[in-house]
Amino acid sequence: MRKPTLFVLVMLALATMACWSSDTLFIPPTATVAPTDIPPTPNFTSKYALGEEVTVVTTGIAPLYITKQAEAPTRSNRVPNAACYADTVVVIEGIQQAGGETYYQVTCNNLSGWVSETVLSAGR
Repeated sequence: MRKPTLFVLVMLALATMACWSSDTLFIPPTATVAPTDIPPTPNFTSKYALGEEVTVVTTGIAPLYITKQAEAPTRSNRVPNAACYADTVVVIEGIQQAGGETYYQVTCNNLSGWVSETVLSAGR
């Protein structure tokens, strides 16, 4: 009679701990991702508007590399594996001015980055 009673008490204790546990031992908590900010409406005039479709214009067969920030492209600020080729149609997702030049945020090869206004053309 003693063994079943001990077994029942152990099972009740385990059930109580399972209901009370927050499972952080087996499932580590993860940080909540903050929502991304909506790009601000530019307070300057630009050639293209948010949401407008534009075409990438490049010379030759070399791709246009997009940058991580709104700035002139260099080897160190490129978005890896995100190249736009001539006649690629992209959508304007953001607009910024830097150094007196207007830059547009676009997505190429499923990666987002910035390009100069001079390499874009209206329409298709």
